[in-house]
Amino acid sequence: MMDVELAGPGPGSSRARGRLPTQLRTLVCERSVLDRADGSAKWTQEGSSVLAAVYGPRQAKPQKEDAEQAVVEVVYKPRAGLQGHEDRTFELEVRGILEGVIPLGMYPRTSIMVVLQVLQGDGAVLSCALNAACAALVDAGIAMTSMYASVTCVLTEEERLLLDSDAAEEQAAKACFCFTVPHHYDLTKAIDGQVVISNAALGSRSYGSFTSDHMLDAFMLARLGCERVAIFAWLSLTKSLQAAGST
Repeated sequence: MMDVELAGPGPGSSRARGRLPTQLRTLVCERSVLDRADGSAKWTQEGSSVLAAVYGPRQAKPQKEDAEQAVVEVVYKPRAGLQGHEDRTFELEVRGILEGVIPLGMYPRTSIMVVLQVLQGDGAVLSCALNAACAALVDAGIAMTSMYASVTCVLTEEERLLLDSDAAEEQAAKACFCFTVPHHYDLTKAIDGQVVISNAALGSRSYGSFTSDHMLDAFMLARLGCERVAIFAWLSLTKSLQAAGST
C-alpha cells in the first residue's frame, strides 16, 4: 500500500477525507490474484476497486481470427446488475487503448481477452479499470510498446480542477475528464530507474460543459497525476518481483 500525493495549491483547498485538489487517493495494487487467468491484478483507489483478468494469447475462434494480428477482446462487468450502455462504452475505450500499446502483429491468429470486474465504484472507475488492465497485462507477460497510467479529474461549478475524483465530486461536477498517458522507465537515469511520461494522451474521455482551456488545464493536471501513478506502479511491480524472487 502506498499513499501517493502531489503538492497542494494553497489554503482553503480541502476535500472529502482532507485531500487537496491535486492529491491522489491511496493506491493499492495486488498481482496474480487469480489462479486460472494467464495474468491478473486488483487495483484499488480507496473507494474504487477493479479486478482485471487476462486470458491469452490463445487460439482465436475461427469467426474472429485475424491471420496477421491478435484480436483484443474486453469484457467490462459492473459492480451489480446487468451491463448498461456506459459499460459497453467503457469496453470500447479500454479496447482502443490496449490495441494502441500491444504489438498485435506479434500474436497472429490469437485472442487476448481482458475481463474487468468492478468491485467498488466510488469515482474514477474507468481510470481504475485501465490501471488494473495494465497491471494484469504485465502480470501475464504480454508485450507492450509502452506502459500507461490513467487518472480522472473534474471541473467544479466554481471552475476548480480536482484530481482523482470520487463519486460525489463527479455527480456535482460541471465537467469530467479521464486521460490515459503512456510512459516508460529509463533504467539509465538512476539506480531504481526514472519514469518518462509522454506529453501526449493515449486516450481521453470527457463530458460536461467546458472550454478548450479547461481541457488543456485538465490534461496538464492529469499528466502530473499519471506520473505519480506510474511511479507507484513501478515501485509496486519491483516489490512484487522481489517478493517472488525471495520465495
